[in-house]
Amino acid sequence: MDIDLRDFQDNVTESLHIEDEIQRDSLDIQGRHINFIEPIRYEGDIYKVAQDKILHINIYYKYEEACGRCLDLYENEDKSVLTGKLVEETREEDEDEEENLIYYVDDKLDLTEDIIETIILNLPMKPLCSKKCKGLCPKCGTNLNKEQCDCKIEYVDPRFEKLEKLKKLLPEE
Repeated sequence: MDIDLRDFQDNVTESLHIEDEIQRDSLDIQGRHINFIEPIRYEGDIYKVAQDKILHINIYYKYEEACGRCLDLYENEDKSVLTGKLVEETREEDEDEEENLIYYVDDKLDLTEDIIETIILNLPMKPLCSKKCKGLCPKCGTNLNKEQCDCKIEYVDPRFEKLEKLKKLLPEE
């Protein structure tokens, strides 16, 4: 959606409230498939500060994806914040500037890509259905959150593997 910034040309308008939704079905990011359950909502304001325009919006989204341990689908509801200074795309940018810049063209601002980028940056690195998720049995693949398997897993740290072999060679006492 394009937001019209022409209201800021007069000296009367100091802020502009924005509120809308983005229809997005899914995101595919490095092997992760994220399905949005409902539209991405955002609301916030654009403020005029001296000659600059500053954006501050809250982004609300609800999504579903597979857990990184047990592979079951789970839902998560989250919130992110997008802030930055609005800059016209034709203007040359100062290379020393460290602020977040959000570009617009001809007094039209489209936040779709900036909002999606903010959501991607705020996703957890490893998706988990819960902090106590036990994952899958490495031997038989049983979901350990739902049932317990009878597999015996004898994990030997690779650093001590040689010592384990040496222990088997020693006579029993």
